[in-house]
Amino acid sequence: MGVQGFQEYLEKRCPGAAVPVDLLKLARTAARQPPHHHHPHHHPHHPGPMPPPPPPARILIDADSGLQRLYGGYQTDWVCGGEWNAMLGYLAALSQACLYQGGLELVVVFNGTLGKERWPEWARRAQGQRQTAQLIVNHVGSKATPPPRAWFLPPACLSHCVRLAMFRFRVRVVQTLEDHHQEVLSLYRDFGFSGLIAQDSEFALCNVPAYFSSHGLKLSWNGKNLTTHQYLLSEAARQLGLKTQHLPCFAALLGNHILPDEDLAAFHWSLLGPEHPLASLKVRAHHLVLPPCEVVIKAVSEYVSSIKDLGNLDAIARDVFKQSQSRMEDKVQRFKKAVDYFSAASKPRSPNMGPSAFILPGFGFGGPPGHMGPMQPGKNQVDSPTQEFFLPPWCVCN
Repeated sequence: MGVQGFQEYLEKRCPGAAVPVDLLKLARTAARQPPHHHHPHHHPHHPGPMPPPPPPARILIDADSGLQRLYGGYQTDWVCGGEWNAMLGYLAALSQACLYQGGLELVVVFNGTLGKERWPEWARRAQGQRQTAQLIVNHVGSKATPPPRAWFLPPACLSHCVRLAMFRFRVRVVQTLEDHHQEVLSLYRDFGFSGLIAQDSEFALCNVPAYFSSHGLKLSWNGKNLTTHQYLLSEAARQLGLKTQHLPCFAALLGNHILPDEDLAAFHWSLLGPEHPLASLKVRAHHLVLPPCEVVIKAVSEYVSSIKDLGNLDAIARDVFKQSQSRMEDKVQRFKKAVDYFSAASKPRSPNMGPSAFILPGFGFGGPPGHMGPMQPGKNQVDSPTQEFFLPPWCVCN
């Protein structure tokens, strides 16, 4: 799907949109920021009681897109069924480093959904994994050496093993039930998390203020540094000529689980025009051919940025599907549904939660570049440890 190619485009084609960060250092910096409460009625010689220490920052990890890193990265024996001792050692070191070195609380979200709309997406992914598995079997049979790192496939039941390991190391585990992406974003928004660690384009397109790469997650040997990359959607959007209000329509027109690439192929080719160097691919092919993802992203961004009235979805849909020869009404409804889906996912967090302590404020929409600012005085960035962490009814946790 076109939307799933956005993450790679952001990393490779948008310089400055992925910056290196140390999560433990950010957590320690946030913890050192003292609250600045001002009480004018207090006498200067009789100061009030000392404020309690700040609670640890909480980070949400999407296990669905970060299993390889939770497994500990590449192990040469993974092809034999899993290097479980190495995985347990890594998760133990990760949980201890976050708790004791940086004061960082991890919450891991596992995908428990069976949404019918994502079955075609799951089928395409499963087909690709079967092809990779066949390459692995042929490689091991012919060369008797570990397969290339790029062919990594998660060992069977890895998700369940990681979940049990998290229980063992007293890391909170949550499972989604209906729509994984929407529920992860709802957790992040509504429960005061300082950041989201994942590797999914849908999260990147939903304007998450503090979104970090799970594939780039690296724990130092001494447990004092947990480095990764922070994705700055604002910078990517600036380079694409987009604003915040453009993102839902942009995501809908890239191709997604609601409005698939096949329904948008004619529109994408029309954006390129007959003079484009790739136009001959469509003419020579006897079956459906899609333009390269990076070309589609650039063309769709230019189209969306030129739309005068983003609220008139009917007019946009008529223009997008003007070359459609079948299922016109169905495609229009799917387009509207996709826009609504990404609009709901991009909803900002409640003002009562305050901004994330891990935001680089210079990279927010409309702000000048700058360093990480202090936590907002008088606003809790995360819930106090003495408060119960209540979850919505669609979540199951340990």
